[in-house]
Amino acid sequence: MTQTDTTTQADTTTQTESNQTAMKKLFTTSSIATGGRSGDVYLGEQRLHLKTRPAHSNREGTDPEEMFGAGFAACYLSALGEVGRRMGLDTTQAQAKAVVSLYAKTETEYVLGMELQVYIPGQTEEKSLELLHIAHQVCPYSNATRGNMDVKLVALTEPVL
Repeated sequence: MTQTDTTTQADTTTQTESNQTAMKKLFTTSSIATGGRSGDVYLGEQRLHLKTRPAHSNREGTDPEEMFGAGFAACYLSALGEVGRRMGLDTTQAQAKAVVSLYAKTETEYVLGMELQVYIPGQTEEKSLELLHIAHQVCPYSNATRGNMDVKLVALTEPVL
């Protein structure tokens, strides 16, 4: 998707060429990566430093899939919190575990898949699954990946931690 930034000092909207809809920018952040899967990443304004490593490595550090999963799970829980508030339900103690898989689609093309396992205390499995599907429509990560990667939602009956 090509993106045209139409931001000025007084204007905080971005217009995408694909759907020509104006959106109000709520937040911007940045991360820096060096060395790929055998390097370093620096996150946010405080520049939290993490070492990166290839998947399946015993080296200290994290891999891009773990960071993606952590970001997705945290963002998803925020969306779930918003859904819970709207519905008058307490989801503040919910827990999410993102299980991210890297697949070789071809010899030169790779894709991600994920199973998002979520526990919501005090809710039945059926009600939890309903909330998960609603939150999946709200979450920015869900919206960004929809149609690009498989995301399986799983309502857990026991905490992940």
